Amino acid sequence: MSLKEGIFASPFNSTDDEIDSTTEKAKEVLSQPPATKWELWGYYLYYNGDNGYTMGSYMVNILQSLAYKGGFYPDTPDVKGCDIHSDQVCYVPWAASSTKGIPVASMMLYVQAISFSIQFLLFTTFGSLADYGRWNKYILLLATIIGCATQIVPVAFAYNDGSAWNAMMGIHTLALISYGTSLVFYGAAFPTLSDNLPVVRKARADPNLTIDESSYVAERWRNHVSAVSTIFSNIGFLILTGVLSGVSFMPWEKFNFYGDDKHVLGNDPLYNYISTAVCGAFWVVNAIPYFLAIPRGRKGPELPKESNHFTVGWKSIILAFKEARKLRYLFMYLFAYLMFSDAVSTMNQMIGIVQGEITSFSAQQVTILNLASAVTSIIGCFFFLWLSKRFGVTTKTNLLIIITLTGVVSVWGCFGIGLNNFGIKTNWELWVFYVWSGLFTAPIWAWQNTLLAELCPRGKENLFFGLFGVINKGSSWMGPVIVSAITQHTNNLWKGWPFVLALFVISITIVFFIDVDKAKIDINNYLAEEEFVNGNTDGSELVMVDEKEYLHY
Repeated sequence: MSLKEGIFASPFNSTDDEIDSTTEKAKEVLSQPPATKWELWGYYLYYNGDNGYTMGSYMVNILQSLAYKGGFYPDTPDVKGCDIHSDQVCYVPWAASSTKGIPVASMMLYVQAISFSIQFLLFTTFGSLADYGRWNKYILLLATIIGCATQIVPVAFAYNDGSAWNAMMGIHTLALISYGTSLVFYGAAFPTLSDNLPVVRKARADPNLTIDESSYVAERWRNHVSAVSTIFSNIGFLILTGVLSGVSFMPWEKFNFYGDDKHVLGNDPLYNYISTAVCGAFWVVNAIPYFLAIPRGRKGPELPKESNHFTVGWKSIILAFKEARKLRYLFMYLFAYLMFSDAVSTMNQMIGIVQGEITSFSAQQVTILNLASAVTSIIGCFFFLWLSKRFGVTTKTNLLIIITLTGVVSVWGCFGIGLNNFGIKTNWELWVFYVWSGLFTAPIWAWQNTLLAELCPRGKENLFFGLFGVINKGSSWMGPVIVSAITQHTNNLWKGWPFVLALFVISITIVFFIDVDKAKIDINNYLAEEEFVNGNTDGSELVMVDEKEYLHY
């Protein structure tokens, strides 16, 4: 298979003129406008800009360095400022009743937990706007504007003495919320866009194709769109890191450099502020084409009768869990995703804190490390897409490989509990981590969405993708809170790695026992039951897996 036939294959070789508009299937398909090349490439380009690069690098460096400037050591609480080159644990004030404060590392993790908790409440209450009606693009636009602004605003603190660390904490929290919102609403647009590609529309409307045959076409192109969009996210990541890495070597004398540090712009803390502003501007430029390309009429299903946007999210969660018996593998997967998503998120947050301490918040080192990650991320995404197309490796198998190899990092981190020179504690280990995570962690976001799409009943994608995002945010506070509490009570961030390892082990076990073939039978039964209850069929479409699993009505 050539690249043109695989990764660069075109879904625009069909048109709506080839669809018989008189059939019921065709009427459903034609109720939505077809996806255009501009919409598809605008969708890819949006993710090119919304790559989250600064969220785990420059903004983390800025907040952590300001906290060090405004922090204190427990034995000298009245002396402001901590030495970034010292191994002593730096504290910051936390809550009015706290006299001792908490470690900076704990504060960083609590910020993540707070942002995820807020996202859970927002998405559960207002998440239906992503799935129903025409609101998706407007909420995505608002989240994009706020996200870009919060990445640019920190420039104002470039010469702050550390007194504004709590203001930066608020900005970083808002940045995390807006970024998370953009990902959820961007992801919610994925099934509708993919299913309205011309070649998919033709298959969905073809009365001569069975459900399995049309589903195969839809699944193939969902895999394609998901993988390519992830590749574009990493291309944007590569462009930013490449440009910022090159600029970081520019000779610079307007700073009092530490020790033998090279006199280049990248070693001046100012470069963290410049770089995050560049990331925000890059997002703006890449987001504009998608919003201009969304066709009129693109929308999700209508809001259920007697429902409103403020309660339908909570009702959907309750309803979804009530349906667990019929869609057991989907809900097994949602629980597994809760585990491995929290594990990956917590792992990256811990690395972000550790790298700041190892590199003394050097923007240049962080940029070059992320450049290595950007290159290997693209290789990793292409590799797993090629593996799927060339050898027919299933989505589940690919995801299992990816999660397992990502989980190796948590085993590695555990060695740092008792060792000072191994266990993600040195510069060379940061290099290994960034290359490893690029190859084996970056593709996780494409394949997790693809497996979810395979396990979702047709016509319910928006509902379950929305639920997917809500559960993700509802669970992602768990890792940061627990690791932060462990750090706060032990003064040792590395003692949180065993907890992260446990999350990986649980998620791998659950995904291993998901039977995709039986899941598809469950989906057929679920849809057949719905048709039967609505009086549209006599229930003959139900499939009996075995006597114990037969659905009675």
